[in-house]
Amino acid sequence: MERVATYNHQNTLVQYMMKAEAKVAAEQVRSASGLNSTDYKGIATDSGRLVNLESHYRRLERYIDEGEVVNGRIQSMYDAVGGMADLTSRLSALVVGLQGNNAAGVEGVVAEAAELMKEFAGLLNTRQEGRYLFAGGRTDQPAVTIDGAAYPAATTVPSSADTRYYQGDSTVAHFQAADDLILSYGVTANEPGFEKALRAFNLLANLATNPVDTAVLDEVTRLASDSTDALAVTQARLGAASASLERTIDRHVDEQLVLQSHVDDIRSVDLAESTTRLSQLQASLEATMSLMKILEENNLSKYL
Repeated sequence: MERVATYNHQNTLVQYMMKAEAKVAAEQVRSASGLNSTDYKGIATDSGRLVNLESHYRRLERYIDEGEVVNGRIQSMYDAVGGMADLTSRLSALVVGLQGNNAAGVEGVVAEAAELMKEFAGLLNTRQEGRYLFAGGRTDQPAVTIDGAAYPAATTVPSSADTRYYQGDSTVAHFQAADDLILSYGVTANEPGFEKALRAFNLLANLATNPVDTAVLDEVTRLASDSTDALAVTQARLGAASASLERTIDRHVDEQLVLQSHVDDIRSVDLAESTTRLSQLQASLEATMSLMKILEENNLSKYL
């Protein structure tokens, strides 16, 4: 028969050994995974902080992903406006050529002006990912049309502003780039710089050729110059919006690195520390098992 004292010692050791085995198993998981815990329960004291950090990280991720899409739109608009500026510069050169050489080649100039106007309208109808970028809020339809009654031929001077070609609305696109930053980046095709350029193309494309109407040429020159200046301002505005968005995205990325460091501090294990702790736990478990073996070998019932 086993003595009561021996039984109590063995029972205590069994319980201690089971706890030690659980600790060894948990530490082995920590060492193998590199994580303090595979769920929030294992890091209860830091779980609230971890949830907040991860939520903030995901919010920054959305800002970055959406910001890169928006910046792509801005870059497309920037390039399109640059192309428009090139077309107005070509228009000015055509007028200078006519003024210096009177009526020579006037028919060719008129034909080229008509093609340049179509090309300019095409740039105003720049589309990206299914969105017409210069149409305001009506991104599902072309921003401009220069066909038929929507944009009749201009033949008389002085001319007046005509935005009947515009099919969009007055909505100015904006994007929330950060918790405290809403970035306005929209440009609509009815802005004065675009209208003046189209009017200049329209006048030159419908120029009376016999004789050449010099008053129209003077008006085209003025409109082209004003448009070129306005387009430069528009392009600079788009460039500034893009630069601001890029800086904001860079700040988000930097902040993500800091947040990830904090998350790693909570989640990750110091492998050297974990290895040392595992060795200690294993040694303690082995000692307990040895002690149980000794108790079994010295059980007094064996001597009865």
